[in-house]
Amino acid sequence: MRVKEPGDEGILVDCLWSDPCDINGRQPSKRGISCMFGPDVTEKFCAENNINLVVRAHEVKMEGFEYQKGGKCLTIFSAPNYCD
Repeated sequence: MRVKEPGDEGILVDCLWSDPCDINGRQPSKRGISCMFGPDVTEKFCAENNINLVVRAHEVKMEGFEYQKGGKCLTIFSAPNYCD
């Protein structure tokens, strides 16, 4: 049982559903919820939190992984046989 459902907006939704994109800044999400964030946003987040890389999941990547342009965000997709 979940302690809290994510709802339609807010920090929990952004943590779950935000996706990287190649355009700087923040953009409306293709998912229709949360936002897309550019390499500049990732770079600033890493600098402010003294980290080198953001690792995320929950987005299909045909090769199994993909670095966002700028190299600071790595998406890993590890669901074999997802949608055949």
